[in-house]
Amino acid sequence: MELLILLVQRRGELVSREDIAQHLWGKNVFLDVDHSINVAMRKIRVALRDDPEKPRFVETVVGKGYRFAATVICSNGDSNPQAQPLPSPLGDDPEQPCLIQTLTGKGYRLIAPVAETDLVPEPTPPKPEALALEPAIGTPKFRRWQALMAAAVVLLVVGGWLYWSRARIRPQSAKGKLMLAVLPFENLTGDAGQDYFSDGVTEEMVTQVGNLDPQHLGVIARTSVMYYKNRPQPLQQVGRDLGVQYVLEGSVRRNQDQARISVRLVRAADGTTLWADSFDRHVGDVLSLQSEIARRIGSDLQLQVLGRAHPKPAVPEVVEAYLRGRFELNRPDVRDAARAYFERAIALDPSYAPAYAGLADFYCSRAVRDDEGSEQAWRLAEQYATRALSLDGESAETHTAIAQIKLMHDWDWHAAREHALRALQLNPSSPEAHTVYARYLRTAGNIGEALNQRKQAVALDPFRVDLKEQLTLERYFARDYQIIVAWARQALASDPNDLVAHVELCINLRHLRLFDESVAECNKQLALEGHADWAATYMHEYREHGYDAASLFVARRQLDEILKRPQPDLWELANAYVAAGMWEAALRALFQGLKTHEPGLLQIRVDPDFDSIRNDPRYAELVRRIGFPNE
Repeated sequence: MELLILLVQRRGELVSREDIAQHLWGKNVFLDVDHSINVAMRKIRVALRDDPEKPRFVETVVGKGYRFAATVICSNGDSNPQAQPLPSPLGDDPEQPCLIQTLTGKGYRLIAPVAETDLVPEPTPPKPEALALEPAIGTPKFRRWQALMAAAVVLLVVGGWLYWSRARIRPQSAKGKLMLAVLPFENLTGDAGQDYFSDGVTEEMVTQVGNLDPQHLGVIARTSVMYYKNRPQPLQQVGRDLGVQYVLEGSVRRNQDQARISVRLVRAADGTTLWADSFDRHVGDVLSLQSEIARRIGSDLQLQVLGRAHPKPAVPEVVEAYLRGRFELNRPDVRDAARAYFERAIALDPSYAPAYAGLADFYCSRAVRDDEGSEQAWRLAEQYATRALSLDGESAETHTAIAQIKLMHDWDWHAAREHALRALQLNPSSPEAHTVYARYLRTAGNIGEALNQRKQAVALDPFRVDLKEQLTLERYFARDYQIIVAWARQALASDPNDLVAHVELCINLRHLRLFDESVAECNKQLALEGHADWAATYMHEYREHGYDAASLFVARRQLDEILKRPQPDLWELANAYVAAGMWEAALRALFQGLKTHEPGLLQIRVDPDFDSIRNDPRYAELVRRIGFPNE
């Protein structure tokens, strides 16, 4: 319908395939554009009964695009109309309608007749054997066929006008995109032990709404909305805090294997309820219900719902085990309980894809967090992610997990990029998908776009601390030192003992060559880290020998502490060696990381901390052996 409206609006003009792609999907679309245009055009031709070989409505300009050649007319409803070309794109005066008459309180009536115009040169006479297939011109049967075709054209165009006119008044944010937050569903069961169930419903609802049209809707991620659990706030305040225009709130009441889920879609600015409903479902059907609610949101906000198969119903014990696993996985310290619940769900139903995806996430988290046993963790993560993908190829979470494995462990750049883009296509509101794609872009040397992806991740989950830290790190790699300094000073205005802010000021003021201020912040950092006893020597070194000598003193003390550990982290050790000026040891540690595909090596080309060794020929050899992609 959007394509037909575009062609009618520019009737008589050539509309290129590039113009169509830009109009329908925007830039950087993650789909097969040519195939999608062909499918849409084929549907238009079927509806209009338009032969591409002898077109009556849409002409194909081979290799370039399409032209709508028919004339759209307006009759003003007269029985004997003087047909006039339709002014403006499908414009219709509601006071004096020529297309649609409004029946107050009841509906609408199509009142426009249609007159055909000569669109193409007179066709060649049909072959004799074809005459029986089409009614003879001038016969009553032909006139009925002609009227039906004309009615189909008008219905399509009028329907498009209705869609287009409603879409024009769609309220949008300054960036042209609606933002919505799914607040934590309230547990009305009366048992705090059932929080995992209401939280699971919330998380699945965030995922399902994230599958709506990415051009028009962004969804705040789970971590930030969970801030409001047991912290009720006025919806206007929630709207301001999260930058959203709409809020979905609800409650869950469970009674054994039955659950009642009540949902309300609210406009944040004035608290107006757009719709509210309650659903009684078997527990095994709860995840399927989320798709139904998402479609209602899409309908009421005039959005296109992306085509995706609905989750199949499952037995209650499987859903319960899965939701408990996600509940444990979302704790700050990921626990083995998460793994146990996912494994229980699989034992009950070996074809339940979400549980395999949950295990992949669990082992990815363990591989990144712990050096010891990381190789086995990566292997298990890939095993479970591959199984999840074979059961459900449309899961954004699974594609995100595989992208992370392919990038950080396998160093399979092509596969990492493809799975990251597929995850973004399936759920553009996933901060995890934006995060893994940002990491790939940084690895490929595209810092600018990596920074953009980090910003989008934070916008989707603004209360999530780790995403903010990753954005700051990306700014550091982009050498945006001044922006980091401004942020850190703002943070300290709220909390003078914010250790992260002092660390960022200590580092970034140095790059800005504001040494006195940097030393003051480094001193505060030492005190907050429990190293106040280093402060006197640090200040003496600065006064007597300068900034570099003072920094070297602290770096070597920090290196000594790392070396005391039974199994120092390899990447942390390489960083400590560089800071301490021990370049030979640093390069040895870096080359050692090649054997295990140390994830930290992926930032070696952009990290300012390694500027001091870039002129060493061995650094160039290290980069060559990693084999970085280029974007």
